[in-house]
Amino acid sequence: MFLLKNIDYLDQNFVHQKNVDILIEENIIKKIKPSDKNNFDKLFSKHNSDYIPEIIDGNNKVVLPGFYNMHSHVPMTLLRGYGEGLNLQDWLFTKIFPFENLLTAEDTYWGTLLGLSEFLASGTISFSDMYMRMPGIVKAIDEVGIKANLCNAITDFGPGIKFTETEAYRDEMFLLDYMKNNPTGKIIADAGIHAEYTSYPEQVLQLLEFAVENNLIIQLHLSETAFEHEECKQRHQGKTPTEYFFDLGVFQQKCILAHGVYVEEKDLRIIQQNNAVLVHNPASNLKLGSGFASVGKWLDFGVTACIGTDGAASNNDLDILQETRLAALIQKGFKKDPKLLKPEQLLQMITINGAIAQGRNNCGQIKEGNAADLVIFDLDTPNMQPIYDLATNIIYSVNLKNVFLTMVDGQILYQNGEYKTLDIEKVKFEVNRIKDEKLAQLSSS
Repeated sequence: MFLLKNIDYLDQNFVHQKNVDILIEENIIKKIKPSDKNNFDKLFSKHNSDYIPEIIDGNNKVVLPGFYNMHSHVPMTLLRGYGEGLNLQDWLFTKIFPFENLLTAEDTYWGTLLGLSEFLASGTISFSDMYMRMPGIVKAIDEVGIKANLCNAITDFGPGIKFTETEAYRDEMFLLDYMKNNPTGKIIADAGIHAEYTSYPEQVLQLLEFAVENNLIIQLHLSETAFEHEECKQRHQGKTPTEYFFDLGVFQQKCILAHGVYVEEKDLRIIQQNNAVLVHNPASNLKLGSGFASVGKWLDFGVTACIGTDGAASNNDLDILQETRLAALIQKGFKKDPKLLKPEQLLQMITINGAIAQGRNNCGQIKEGNAADLVIFDLDTPNMQPIYDLATNIIYSVNLKNVFLTMVDGQILYQNGEYKTLDIEKVKFEVNRIKDEKLAQLSSS
């Protein structure tokens, strides 16, 4: 049990509320009351001394709902800085895929731990991820205590190979078994399609049948580059990737669509009408020379938007607030419209929109009865003063040094620069060992 004493918070409309006490019991926000001695006594009059909470001093601090990174490949921290200066197609096929073929579940375990350390230090409490060697990933997440929606995607199995014969299927079954045996809801199984250009229609249909049978959200990459978008139209009688997947029936399931840099207006109508979610990944799109998405147009069409970092190999960090700031600056600058993407809209994209997209009820907002998934920022620093509008400061002024605490389901996972559930020095040692090992294997092949 914790009491956040005399703390500020951003409410459901991201309005700055000052000087409250927030009581956390088990994994729930139990009470939010104006901060004073009498209210403190009322909160605990029904409890005996055994239930007096640990008090966290909220003076000069603000608590927000923890953040949702809605598109990532977390073990790709192992490839940070590898394959520099290439476009997406060359980067994937000449660098990334050959390296990934060498990875083991132990490797993805250590790579995931490194990624989770970045998440916690930047206030991320849940993420949607697409990767392979799932046992290692799940082990890391389970140890650390963060939330995640996970999938392994169908990726160019070759014609005639069935989904049930692939590693992706084995990973999906592993996830479903894990959920059955660990019904906390922290880890949720999704289904994955890497992209139109790395899958065959018959495999997409097999994956779709599996997703329908198990009621799974589908994650996929969509119209990330102009080359991908136009090549799809050449292959499929003028159909865009969105139209291609729609005609196959993919949108009958809830879909999380990463990138959408080149989606057309007809695509946005399909996406909006089918309640799919588009995830903006500005740093990765810019770094790989792919362009940038027109997020303002997404919103004009009523599409639900979220933000993701993509993998650390193409970003190259996993700081969701830095990503959100970049998203705002790109739209304002290139569209020459400073009114685009208000701070409240951006915060919505990385909190409640993410919670809803992942299928997590009672999450993503600071309110009584919701999960205690929180990030606390220190406001008593030069970069955060003065405060005219707190939401603006959070988007444009916060840095990692301001992150005081990250909590998931009422458990403190990171506080004052200290990780509570992982050994960061051991993690750094292991990922560098893996780097050297894989480079040696690649050079000898």
